[in-house]
Amino acid sequence: MREYSPKRRTALVLTGSGTAAAYHAGVLKALDESGVKVDLLVGSGAGVIAAAFGAVAAGPKLYGPGGFWDGVSWTSFYRLRFGLRTAAFLLGSSFGIFLLPLIAALIAGLLFPLALVADVIAPGSPGRLLGALWAAPSVLREPYLALLAAPVFALSTLAVVFALRLLLRHRRRAAEFFEAVLDPTRALDRLGKRLWEITRGPAISAAPPAAAELGKRYVTLAAENLGQPGFRELILRTADLETGRALSFLLLQDGPRSAFTAARGRGPRLRLEGILGAVDLRVPGYEPLLFDAVATGLLPLLAAPVRRVSFPRGGTFAGETHRLADATLTAGCGVSEALAAGAEQVIVATAMPEVVSPPPRRRGVRALADAVLASLERSGIEGDVGQAERINRMVETLGHKTEDGGRGWQDPATGRLYRDVALYVVRPERRGLGPLELDGARDPGTEVEETLADLQERGYRDAYRLFIEPIVGAVPEPGRAAVPRIDQTLPVGL
Repeated sequence: MREYSPKRRTALVLTGSGTAAAYHAGVLKALDESGVKVDLLVGSGAGVIAAAFGAVAAGPKLYGPGGFWDGVSWTSFYRLRFGLRTAAFLLGSSFGIFLLPLIAALIAGLLFPLALVADVIAPGSPGRLLGALWAAPSVLREPYLALLAAPVFALSTLAVVFALRLLLRHRRRAAEFFEAVLDPTRALDRLGKRLWEITRGPAISAAPPAAAELGKRYVTLAAENLGQPGFRELILRTADLETGRALSFLLLQDGPRSAFTAARGRGPRLRLEGILGAVDLRVPGYEPLLFDAVATGLLPLLAAPVRRVSFPRGGTFAGETHRLADATLTAGCGVSEALAAGAEQVIVATAMPEVVSPPPRRRGVRALADAVLASLERSGIEGDVGQAERINRMVETLGHKTEDGGRGWQDPATGRLYRDVALYVVRPERRGLGPLELDGARDPGTEVEETLADLQERGYRDAYRLFIEPIVGAVPEPGRAAVPRIDQTLPVGL
């Protein structure tokens, strides 16, 4: 494997799900702070968020004070859908009314000692009071039954009205409203506001526009500044549930785009068919899809609704509507996309530790979802990193030396040229937070509570510990000749 060089094309791959996005923010902060040259950002899963901010020189809007991850909690991102909240409220009200007699009996039991004292002071008064209360059940029976039935009746009525409204207004799309239990509107609103702060330019309005217009403005800003300091090329990976594969959204310069097309091409293809498994955001009509691609990083699998995207006519998936989800659901983590786009050095940032250890919390619905997401995340990172390492071994064994000092091997069957790639992985020693633990969690073994701010700080420190100090810091500054060492023991002539 070749040594790191700032002159080579470098890609940063951000992969993971849920809380891993905070770890990505810390890694991106460290790389920006140390001045590491990154030409391409590849976001997969929750990594699309950090990739979208880092591609337009907006890192401080992500990890700085008041940034995207500042003060985030579960309730600031998600809540139960309106229908489920209404049903829970009505059922809770009915159960509370059902418990009213038990509460009254409990209060009477607590007041019984006072009744004994009152009987000593005024003999016979508690008996007269209890005689008056004895008639209460017959008087309150009808109101109690009516109150007990009212929430259930209201719930049944609202369910029928809601079902009829869905059938009349949405018809075939009515089933979409039963696909998820979480409402991610707050998370998407927060994302839209932060992206609007970056892209609005001279616009006065503080409220973000529609998702399509926001995507157009973002793509225009990024495309016009490609190659400028702070701006990077961008690849966003999503899971396309219609094809069962990863679907990448590209914002590349012409040269890397051609390389990506050649690497992904399989046999002769028409020009209008586009890139296999990818969408070029620079093609007119596809810019509005940018926000949909970034939004998938905030949609937990099987809990939040998928993102339905209608592709424009006359290009990739012409006129079709596809369901997009978190890319953690698919194989890979983005390394193959980075290599296809011409990356010679790849930095992979993942919150998944290399050493497998049992999670501290293993009971409950959220713990089960965390375990499933973590398993998918580990499978993707190990698959892509392992494939890159196998290519390096193959090139090292069968390849020949190239003009740039590396090694390459051309497959005689397909004609594809494989080059050795420098691969660096930034990952923590252990992971304290599960993918869905946005509120933080306390480790039952150490009693230490970890928050998203701690996870971001860990990403920042790991980037320095694993890459910046041992790799970048060991590279000599370009253009400076080594100073010859003077042996002090040599005689000096006068």
